[in-house]
Amino acid sequence: FFYVVKVTANNPAQLLPKCTSIISWQKIPLLEGDSDYDDISIPVYSFQGSISGYKAGGISPPSSPTIVNTIQKYSFTSDANSTDVGDLNNVAQGAAGQSSATHGYSSGGKSDPGPTQYLNTIEKYSFTTDGNGIDVGDLTTANRVDVPAGASSAESGYTAGGTVNPGGASIYSDVIDKFPFSVDANATDVGDLTENRFFLAGNSSSTHGYRTGGIAPTVNTIDKFSFSVDGNATDVGDLVSIRSQHSGQSSTTHGYASGG
Repeated sequence: FFYVVKVTANNPAQLLPKCTSIISWQKIPLLEGDSDYDDISIPVYSFQGSISGYKAGGISPPSSPTIVNTIQKYSFTSDANSTDVGDLNNVAQGAAGQSSATHGYSSGGKSDPGPTQYLNTIEKYSFTTDGNGIDVGDLTTANRVDVPAGASSAESGYTAGGTVNPGGASIYSDVIDKFPFSVDANATDVGDLTENRFFLAGNSSSTHGYRTGGIAPTVNTIDKFSFSVDGNATDVGDLVSIRSQHSGQSSTTHGYASGG
């Protein structure tokens, strides 16, 4: 094995060329017959994935709505239908989704149309091997969260907003929860949105998470919060119209809000 480093700046150095600030180590195996790493391709975090997309949970079919736990997978490299590759541990409607480089996550949601079956679980499933989700932690809201929005950095997943259900009375949430990808663990409360709301959409850049729209009552606010420093969100703009129950998409340069 040899080690490579993730760097923050370029500068000649005697032992580690082009490196002045080491922020993480990555262990890479040498291939048989190799004595150095001159011709080895080093895997890096791919923003939003590069091979497949995943959808987990929801309600199906529309004619006779039933909350489901299906994990579906579809190709990014060719246009084709999705395939059923596993099941979540819980049936889940309105859960938030997050992605690390190796796993998909489903957090929060609701397991029953009634007012008391809100979920605070964090589930994880593999991108490399098709299979079921496993429960790896809990969100901070003990009374469970429904219809939050997800975001992902390279190191952590975020779940924000939604509704909480203390004593059967649903109230809107402004909590930003964060959980690590490197270990299975519960989430921690790291900040607040600018408004309490649910039915909002989430977006991610490489450095920040975004939340758009939602019901608080219905708004068009665009909130932004940092991945590098825990803290509250700030209002950085507005959608062209008030919107809720929409979806969010992200490129490396822009966020999108569609439908609703």
